[in-house]
Amino acid sequence: MSTPVDTPKPDDGRTLSERMHSLGHVMKVDAIVFVGIMLLALLGVGITDYRGTSAHGYWRYLLILMALITTLWGIWRSRRLGLAHGSRILFQQLVLWSGALIATAVVYLLLGTGRLNYETTGLLTLLLLAFATFVDGMLVSWKLYVVSALLLLALLLATYVEQYLWMIVIAAVVMMGLVLLFVVWQIRHAGGRTDTSA
Repeated sequence: MSTPVDTPKPDDGRTLSERMHSLGHVMKVDAIVFVGIMLLALLGVGITDYRGTSAHGYWRYLLILMALITTLWGIWRSRRLGLAHGSRILFQQLVLWSGALIATAVVYLLLGTGRLNYETTGLLTLLLLAFATFVDGMLVSWKLYVVSALLLLALLLATYVEQYLWMIVIAAVVMMGLVLLFVVWQIRHAGGRTDTSA
């Protein structure tokens, strides 16, 4: 007696070629969103390097923007790839980013009571953003792990190194280049499979 193997059942009526095209489209959109998020992170690194006492506001707004971007990206991606129900990923995103926003509000309460200064508030907000982005990598895309690593590197260098902007820019360019090369390779590799199956 054999046990049935769970295999995904194509219920959308698309051919393998159409599915591979859809996967290629998702990978291209992923790369565009990834580069956009990395550029926003680099802008924050520049602001932190130039004026550390004002950076806390940027990181706070970026945390809110990241919550919106990654939630919409996750829902779109899950629907496009058929990975999970949109309502499930929406709930997961709401829990994750609500927790990050509440933690950020607590940091600002500490700032208001005089327990923290503006520079420390910016660094703590950056730490919360790096952590939430890392966790979101499990929900949306592994590319968020790379963004999280860049944010954490920026935090560590801002803490220990006086002039660090050039190191972050080099690291970010290398990270983006490697991810984009990998995405291009995946798209070409996926395209090759559809050509041989036709």
